[in-house]
Amino acid sequence: MKRDDAIYVERIIEAIDQIFVFIGDADEDKFLRNRMMCDACLMQLVVIGENGGKVSQENKERFSEVQWQLMKAARNFFAHAYEFTDWNRVWDTINTILPSLKVKLENILDILEKERDAETN
Repeated sequence: MKRDDAIYVERIIEAIDQIFVFIGDADEDKFLRNRMMCDACLMQLVVIGENGGKVSQENKERFSEVQWQLMKAARNFFAHAYEFTDWNRVWDTINTILPSLKVKLENILDILEKERDAETN
């Protein structure tokens, strides 16, 4: 296994989970009216992109079902062009992309952890 990719994937999953804790049962209108909720979720999206960028190139290629480059590009945009954030798009990303991304990452994490266990035995 390259570097500590399992740790980075786990951190991404944790950030996704945290986003859903932050939004709770909020609908889009409540989300858009709550600046603290928006900012908290955006910070977790930055965490997702930051950790996605740390995954080894080998595993990015191996697990190409995840859009690693897009994850990193979104992080850079949110961190450097915050004032241009389209909050409706953030809401859509949270609700349409993150659930399936989490499933993919959980499967990847399972594979990486099994490989790590096999290496230590």
